[in-house]
Amino acid sequence: MQLSRTLLALLFATISFSTLTHAQLFEDFETGTKGSYSGATVTLATGDWFLDDALLGNLSNDKFNGDQGVRMDRRDGKTGNIYMQFDKPNGADEVSFHLAHYGNQPEAAALQVQYSTDGGSNWIDIGDEIPAPFELTEYSIPVQVDGNIRFKFVQSSGTDRMNIDDIRITDFIEPQEEPGILVEINEELVDSGATITFETTLTGNTRDKQVQLKNIGSDTLRISNIIPPTAPFTVSELQDSVLAFNETTMVTLSFTPQSEGSFTNEGGFEIQSNTGVFKASLSGEAVEAGGVIPISTARDLPQGETVTLTGWVTVAEEFEGPVYFQDETGGIAWFNFGLMRDSQDGFTLDVQRGDSIVITGELGSFNDLIQIVGDDVQYEFFPDGNREIEPLPVTVSALNSGSYEGQLVSMNVEIDHSGVFQSSEYDITDATGSGVLYINDDTEIVGATAPEGETTIVGVVGIFSGTYQLLPRDLEDIDAEAIEIPGEDISKDETFEIVTWNIEWFGSAGNGPEDDEIQLMNVIEVIDSIDADVFALQEIANQTMFNRLIDSLEIYEGVLASFSQSQKTAYLYKTSTINVLDSGLLTTGQESFDWANGRFPLELNFEAVVGQEVREIRAYNIHAKALGEQEDYVRRRDASISLKNYLDQNEDNSNVIVIGDYNDELEASSVGGQDSPYKNFVDDEEYTVLTKSLEDRGFTSYSSFSMIDHITISSELVDEYFEGTERVENPSYIGSYLSQTSDHYPVWVRFQWGMATSTEEPNTTVTGIRLDQNYPNPFNPSTTISYSLDATTNVTLEVFDMMGRKVSTLVQGRQIAGEQTINFDASALASGVYIYRLATGGEVLTKKMILLK
Repeated sequence: MQLSRTLLALLFATISFSTLTHAQLFEDFETGTKGSYSGATVTLATGDWFLDDALLGNLSNDKFNGDQGVRMDRRDGKTGNIYMQFDKPNGADEVSFHLAHYGNQPEAAALQVQYSTDGGSNWIDIGDEIPAPFELTEYSIPVQVDGNIRFKFVQSSGTDRMNIDDIRITDFIEPQEEPGILVEINEELVDSGATITFETTLTGNTRDKQVQLKNIGSDTLRISNIIPPTAPFTVSELQDSVLAFNETTMVTLSFTPQSEGSFTNEGGFEIQSNTGVFKASLSGEAVEAGGVIPISTARDLPQGETVTLTGWVTVAEEFEGPVYFQDETGGIAWFNFGLMRDSQDGFTLDVQRGDSIVITGELGSFNDLIQIVGDDVQYEFFPDGNREIEPLPVTVSALNSGSYEGQLVSMNVEIDHSGVFQSSEYDITDATGSGVLYINDDTEIVGATAPEGETTIVGVVGIFSGTYQLLPRDLEDIDAEAIEIPGEDISKDETFEIVTWNIEWFGSAGNGPEDDEIQLMNVIEVIDSIDADVFALQEIANQTMFNRLIDSLEIYEGVLASFSQSQKTAYLYKTSTINVLDSGLLTTGQESFDWANGRFPLELNFEAVVGQEVREIRAYNIHAKALGEQEDYVRRRDASISLKNYLDQNEDNSNVIVIGDYNDELEASSVGGQDSPYKNFVDDEEYTVLTKSLEDRGFTSYSSFSMIDHITISSELVDEYFEGTERVENPSYIGSYLSQTSDHYPVWVRFQWGMATSTEEPNTTVTGIRLDQNYPNPFNPSTTISYSLDATTNVTLEVFDMMGRKVSTLVQGRQIAGEQTINFDASALASGVYIYRLATGGEVLTKKMILLK
């Protein structure tokens, strides 16, 4: 098995200087779409491929280049394989591909490559089985078959999944009779007479180029001599001077300048053989080591070099690292996790946009982004040198060219998105093409509403796995409108809050975030920040860690599900506001198979106390069956049906909350656009899915993929829901939240039991002064409001919408003691929840009413 990378160029040369074409087929799986394992044809850039027990995936456990790759499956009797449904002409000299095992678990999965020369009627194994490694690794297999050919990739062993990506097949090489030499330098085929240019290097350092010599003739190639070039260029000794057909040998060309300047050696690399002479010229440029160099020069240096750079900061704390800075020649990133981020405090450097920076450190990269890396770094910020950096106007085509990586730019584009932004990629377009906008999860842009039509966006240019991205830093960069949530001035002591949160494999040693201690500390910080009365949790994988969580929080107690699965559901509740009456698994009328083989709803029956008001609630914490196969969908649907049937028959007058990880969306299922498995709840007026509005507006709770964590209430609680308070928590206060805490965001809502007021107003109930619930409620278009006064006093009765805007004044003047009745006509108002407020000489009472037109 040959492990060298496939040739990347399309031209090669012989000693007789004739130029041949070395064509290839390359499939990167970027253009297709397939979200299920069921066998189906997918049209890709190279043609139609059949994916059987395989899909195109880009989840966090997938390993791929670009935006997606193939995931094959051998679980539960599956036989993952993919194959070409078309023939490649001109045969195959070599086939290469990238391979990895899916996820974090070690697995003895292996791949067998096959080929067919009869249109797929018969398949022939080529090479041995290749065990799938943990990291995505490139493999090459020699083929040397002429004529029409197609390939098949079979997951031949193992009981889990694997990833494959970037399949490359080079044309069969017909041997010529006379010996011939094919010269490949750093994986590029070159002609005799070409100039080999070394990248810029520092004085005293060395740049190498690997030169492969290959015989493409039937007769033996004999290399008699390689003439060494003049300094600062050198060539290594020849390893093998006699080559049969398709055999190769290697030499190394080096550039080691001792002084600054440009260097050339015309015809300095010469290969003499029994077929003639191959000549190439050499060139290179050197800059002085140790001094400050332009960023553009540094970007051309090899990774691992130590450089000193200076410039002005364009991104400081906005992404919580990396920091971006630029000079007059270019831009670059700098990242050091331990230096820039603290698991509790977030970004730790004292730096502002526009500050001057001088830094000495090692060049490196992360997911193709060139940056300063490593712990051995010296830096200093100079606030006195602060200056405003003007973004450079560029087009989408210029963005995609890579010429502006690391620089601050501005672009006039349209965003292919409406609704709110999440931490995700979005397509942008202008007259020159289409590109990618990425919203970083640490920015305030997450949750803001996207602008409509053509807009100007400012941001730095980044790159991720080969795709250039525009990265705005804040709302001003993108002209996005922040979401305003009502009631933020109302103390949580005056409301009841409940949260659903899937804490990815919480406490698991082998799954989810790598560092369980960091995950625990981050979870504590999120819980303290939200400060809710009840948390419904999913994916609790370690009971000891759950107990540590409870002990660390002090004001909370917990309930953990008793089923045997490794991912358990649980509750956390404040002992000061929640009185637990009962808890347990709901199994009545439920099928274990539908609930992911026994992951039954976890019921918590409790009293929630807000002030003097108490409500008894029955909450059902669910973690529905995951994944995107038809069977998974049916199990979610049937579980939803059985749960609703139970609630309808047994809890028809109770305050019910169905909360948790629904593992599907509400408008339509993620499986083939079928009806949502929760359509039965959505369509029934006796239930309200409070979080459906988040899905409708484009929020996502599962990373940047979908809105699958939801909260549903029965009609008994509708009047007391604090409308508009539904939200997806943006934990930007946690550094690296998705990698170190969870792949789900918390989703939560608030309720008001009877009365709640702004913190800017008094909240006093005085014996003898009473404000009644309006009747009827809900109403259309008019209703009656009654209240009682214990003495003659000045009275104001006003109506406000949920944004706090006054919509009507019903009473303003002096009234005598006794019962009072006022009619309120809302003909001119829109449907919604309204607050009416009675103020009497210092005392304030409020209630809610619902207008339904």
